[in-house]
Amino acid sequence: MSDASTIPIDQYRQTLAESVHFSNKTINSNIEKGGIRLAKSQALDLPYISARTLLADDITIPTDYQANAGKTATIFKAIKSAMLDEDLSEQDDDFKTVLNTIQPDIVSLFDTPYQAGLEHINIRMRQLLLPKGDDYLSISPISSAGVNHWLNDEVDDIKEARKTDNDLHSITTAVFGIGGANPQNVGSLVRAMQRPIYLTAPTANDTIRQAFSLYYKGLDYYIPNKLPKDKLFQPALLAWADLVNQGIATTEKHLNNQDWKNKGIEATSTNMDSREVEQQFLTHILRIVLAQGREAKNSLEQVADRLPNITKISNEAYDENTGEMVSKEMVALTPLQHPSVDLAIQGLIDTQLRDEGWMTVFAEHLAKSIVRQSYEVEGQSNPVAFVLEDSTIPFLARRIRGLLYSHKELAS
Repeated sequence: MSDASTIPIDQYRQTLAESVHFSNKTINSNIEKGGIRLAKSQALDLPYISARTLLADDITIPTDYQANAGKTATIFKAIKSAMLDEDLSEQDDDFKTVLNTIQPDIVSLFDTPYQAGLEHINIRMRQLLLPKGDDYLSISPISSAGVNHWLNDEVDDIKEARKTDNDLHSITTAVFGIGGANPQNVGSLVRAMQRPIYLTAPTANDTIRQAFSLYYKGLDYYIPNKLPKDKLFQPALLAWADLVNQGIATTEKHLNNQDWKNKGIEATSTNMDSREVEQQFLTHILRIVLAQGREAKNSLEQVADRLPNITKISNEAYDENTGEMVSKEMVALTPLQHPSVDLAIQGLIDTQLRDEGWMTVFAEHLAKSIVRQSYEVEGQSNPVAFVLEDSTIPFLARRIRGLLYSHKELAS
């Protein structure tokens, strides 16, 4: 037994003070030493496993030395035993003396954070560039050997418990080479990093993914641009489109119609044939769009119990009167849609919202979508395309609104 005064306690304390949770050398054993030690104040209360979340649960995460030099590994053997509260019955008196002496230092070790060797990041460190404003932030991810050690103990406990409890799931571990030919040069806990947990990749659930997209973004419905084959329908439809485009253009220029235009009652002269083909054209589109709304509603209702419960939000909006951005509160109209989704789309999905106000908003929304593409009659050897001008939007919106009023089954 050695005299207690001959034990280099200062070396133990210095090695302990320089110990870290995250060591540079776990990335590459040839990198200069350096690392980070967390403080208790950096604990994070979140439902996943990490160094900071374990601190929030009052779990002691063992630290490790930054690099092995001289007697560092031997000295840290005692430090690790003290941190992990290991059985000392087979240890000699010198070992026990060291542990009893440095125990108060371990208690105060996590009062303040610590870092070393990070003034300049070695080019051998892995780096991720994350966008931040107009620049990029360089991040070098490092694993904690102490967290791996704790996790391995938990896995071993579960494997042992499975011998008597078949309800516990099996945990598969793999083998991961780290630390080079002599892992002790990297750290005393580096072998704990050689047993990663093997997990199968999560499978994608397209139903849930689609539903969440519909909830937050609404339905981006499509307008059918291929029209049913009909030898009589094609020339009549082309004549109607030409009549509407030219008629609206004439109406806009006519001084006597300016008051109507200001009220959004733009119109053009039509006849019975053109009105019939107009109704066929708009009803065909309307039925397909409303059907998409029903499909979207079914998708959302299938996972309704998983959708967020967001009842209201505050949104910045431009005030034309003041010329400033103002905060505007938006309230959820249906549990199937985020409050920020356009009313036209919310009512398209949830039929409970289809009042006269929705009909007006939706009719204009659909009219704007209709004029933004060309159409052709399906099946013709030489399909003829046509477009509707933006100036026809108010006219089309009135016609669509009329169809919703007169054909209640369409909007139900």
